[in-house]
Amino acid sequence: MRPERAIPWAVLLALVTVACASKRHRALGDASANLAREVRRADREGVGEYIAPSIRGRVDMDRLVGESERGAWAKALAKPLEVRLEATLFIGPDRPVEITRGEEGWVFAEDPFVRWDQSSPRAALRTLVRASDEMRWDVLLELAPLRYRMGLAAQDLRIAWTEGEHAEALKAARDRLRGHLADPIRTDSHEAALDLGGGEVVRLEREGSRWVIVDF
Repeated sequence: MRPERAIPWAVLLALVTVACASKRHRALGDASANLAREVRRADREGVGEYIAPSIRGRVDMDRLVGESERGAWAKALAKPLEVRLEATLFIGPDRPVEITRGEEGWVFAEDPFVRWDQSSPRAALRTLVRASDEMRWDVLLELAPLRYRMGLAAQDLRIAWTEGEHAEALKAARDRLRGHLADPIRTDSHEAALDLGGGEVVRLEREGSRWVIVDF
């Protein structure tokens, strides 16, 4: 597996395709180079300084600084294809919107005005929380993969969420997800996963041009 496809997500450095020379981008590039140095040294404490404390415990440190792989990690981190400035803007307590740094300043990376958005994994999760809050069972139905939607009606979801035997568990899972909407999401071309901690993972997959939720 190529290093750029397997770098631990907790490193939080986006590796894509074009280099950028702005001062802020250079600062992030320097952080990546510094992390590469600590990985090459197999300095666990030094590596930890470049990882957010809240997720430091989830990083596979043995793999990152292990003798067999640390050279590949260090090489990929020392020369990233691009360092992309990204951030999360909360336009409501549970409405995180992704923004990114453009040539003229910060810009929206997704449409903040689409109410039932499924254009990205985070947007789909945000839509699930809002739709379940507002009891929009038709919207929740569209968030399910096609293989689950076959033979399923919005009325079935209404019953499941309001009077079914697992209704309280569904609401508890929804509320737990609400508190993690801005957390890092592991994403590739077809699948995505949000780690809620404690062994709980929300899984999504791409279905055409939109994202659907496999389980949460």
